[in-house]
Order: sequence, then structure tokens, then C-alpha cells
Amino acid sequence: MGNTGVALSADENALYYNPAGLGAVDSLMLNLSFLLEIPAISELQSAQEKLSDGTSSSIDLIHIRGLGSFSAILPFGKTFTVGGIYSLEYTYDLNASIDTSSTANTILNSSIGLGVREDGNTRVGLAIAPGTGQWVWGIQANTVKRREQPFTTMAFKDISKDLTSDLSKLEALLQLASDNASGKANSTLTNDNITDIKAINDSITNLSSSELTKSAESLITCFNTIKETNSYSLGFQRRAASASWLRMTFGVVAHNVGHVQFGSSDNCPRDEMVEYDIGFSAQPRLGPLRLLVAADIRDFTYANANDAYCFENKGKPGCFQKRFNWGAELGFLPIDSGANFISVRGGVSQNRLTWGAELNPFIFFRFLTIEYAHYTESMGQEAGDQPNTRDVIQLRFAF
Repeated sequence: MGNTGVALSADENALYYNPAGLGAVDSLMLNLSFLLEIPAISELQSAQEKLSDGTSSSIDLIHIRGLGSFSAILPFGKTFTVGGIYSLEYTYDLNASIDTSSTANTILNSSIGLGVREDGNTRVGLAIAPGTGQWVWGIQANTVKRREQPFTTMAFKDISKDLTSDLSKLEALLQLASDNASGKANSTLTNDNITDIKAINDSITNLSSSELTKSAESLITCFNTIKETNSYSLGFQRRAASASWLRMTFGVVAHNVGHVQFGSSDNCPRDEMVEYDIGFSAQPRLGPLRLLVAADIRDFTYANANDAYCFENKGKPGCFQKRFNWGAELGFLPIDSGANFISVRGGVSQNRLTWGAELNPFIFFRFLTIEYAHYTESMGQEAGDQPNTRDVIQLRFAF
């Protein structure tokens, strides 16, 4: 649904989007879920074709994310709901750039990029809907244990000085041999030159892989330390009384209240400022069908730690497009307030189309939910810059 949920979530997703959404849960929920996110198959095929036909000498960003979580939500009537979720998440980003300008120094001038993050998150929240329940207030305490290596590009020449020296000498000797073979003046290849080539070849062949590993690890030291911090999320939802058949809701939430501060002098892991989101949703009644529409403006103060460009260039239209999300869902045979037998979804996130589906194969109750989503993340500065398309599948078990 375009990654919307500030005014919509009515299950454990409220603990990610807006704790006030807990107030829409109408029954006890115990959920165990497993999520895997990988590069879209079409993107992997495109990269393979570019490498095969020689039109590209780089490996585009490969993004992999795994998330496991357990959640519990307990409503007390229609006025008070408590919930909590623990999740463990791993994210890996990898790319490579291969320099083909020099035969000998292809490895030397090539580079790899690596980003890694591990998050252990505990979120505990409550929602209160006093009076007629048109106003729902939510508060949530968050504890995160994180270790993170922000995306870092490493050139091979920075990993091994010995390899750099050997390859530079080898390139000069190979050029001399090439000039000698073509009969160029002042390009005589001596026996000492041939001996040097053999010695350099032996040195490269016997290069210690463990030394290379240690050298590479010295460039990504951020991931060695686990830090813990706490913050809060505060939100509310307003259920409109007019046009009741539309079941409209407006929502506002502030995440990272108190700031996510790890106390690291090198900002590793990175601190996070308060993020403000607003949203709208409607759920008109259509008999055996359920239609949901929603729109969010996320992080409208541009405080995301991963988006320094837009924080400094808030007037850029592409930066607003990265934060405006909207989407819709059509569900068939509703099971409860938050699930259907089959749901199809679509929307726009970061000015790119998203789509997905959900299946509850047991039809009459929510025990196993299978969910799929397809979306694109802009890895550059503005919306559409350096797009990275991803497929996500999630299995969720309810008890």
C-alpha cells in the first residue's frame, strides 16, 4: 500500500507506524513472523545481462534484509489496549565497481561497497480511546540494541599496500614487454625483467588471505560495537464522525521522542532525530469486500539520518516525493478487523509504484498469513535517483 500506516494500522504494525493504531484492535493477538527482503528478480537478471554482454563493469547494489519478530496485543474493551513486540533484524547492502581501464590493475583500481546493520528492538505501547472513542491516544517506549556499519566503499588499493606495489610494478613490466614485442625503441626486455615478473607473480599468488581480511576489517570497525538506547513514540488518531460509512481516520505520530542517541563520539551507530508523520485513511463498507485507501507524509521535517541531502535541501521537489506515500487495498471475505481471506494492494512510495498481496489460507481464522510486496527505494539524493527494486515475502503465524 505504498508503505502507508500512520492512520490505518490495526494490528502489530501499529507498533511500527503509530501506537494509537492499537486502539483499533478488537481481539487478543499473538503473532510470530518471519520476513525476507531481497533484490527484485528482474533487477538481478538485468545486472547479470549487463555483466554478460559487457555493457557494465559494476555490480549494482544488492540489498538483503531479514526480520523475525514476536508480538502480543491485548485489548481491554474499547477504551484501553496494550501491546508489545520484539524484533531482530539484519540488513546487508553490497555493491562492486570493476575498473577495466588497465589489464594489470583491474583488481587494484576496483572497489567494493558494504553496509551492515543489526537491530534488536523492543517496543511496548498502549492506546486509550476515552469517551466516544473518536480520539485515540497512543504512547510507546522503544529500546534498541544496534550495531551498524554505514555503507562504506573500499578500494582494493587501500586494503593491501603490498598488492598495490606489486601490481603497479607488474603493470610497468607488462607495458615494457608489450612495447618490446611491437618493436618500439628503448623498450628492451631483459632477463632481470622476466625474473621480476615471475617474482611479482609469486608474491601475488602467495598473498595471505587472512591478512587481506584483517586489513578489510580495519576499514569497517563500526560494526564491532553494540550500543543501546531508548526513545518514545507519541501519536493520536481522530476518527471522523461525519460520513460514517467512509470510516475516515486522521493520524499524527512523533517517533524517536527524546532522540535516539547512542553516545558514540564517532556517530557509529548513527543518532536519529525526532521524526514526524501525518496520515489519512478511509475504509468504506462494501459488504463482503473491504476497501482501504490511505496517504501518509512521512518525516516532513527531513530529519532522517539516512537522508542528509534532503535535510540540507528541503525545497527540492524530489525530496518531498520521497516522503509522500499513498495506496489502496481491496480485500475479499473479511476475517476480522485487520485481515481478509485474500487482499490485493497497490500504491506509490517515493514516486514509484508498489504492489503486493496477502493470503490467509485457513479462510475463517487468522493462523497463517502469507504476504508479498514489491517496491523501489531511492538510494540517491532525490526520488528516483539510484532506484533499487526489492521483493519482500513474510510468513506470519497467529495464535
